[in-house]
Amino acid sequence: MPKPIEKGASPSDTNGSRSQGSKSRKGPEVVAPSSRVNVAFPFSQIKLQEPSQELADLAGLVFDLVVAMAEWVPEDDRFDELRARAQALRERLR
Repeated sequence: MPKPIEKGASPSDTNGSRSQGSKSRKGPEVVAPSSRVNVAFPFSQIKLQEPSQELADLAGLVFDLVVAMAEWVPEDDRFDELRARAQALRERLR
């Protein structure tokens, strides 16, 4: 139970932090709060899922678009690489 504050006494005198016969310290009292922080990650809540059907459909659409663009611009060699990447993605997500 906290002690009542006496008239004319400083808070450090009444809270028992100094013994009766000790010299009072001059200057402000130092307060050093802790700066430690605990962070909890919800690893138990992480769930791995198979790719959704919408994502697989989107990969198929990207592949079809790359093939169509390659037909419109046959002289561009970049479409060969794009076609291979889009096909690999489509196969992986099926």
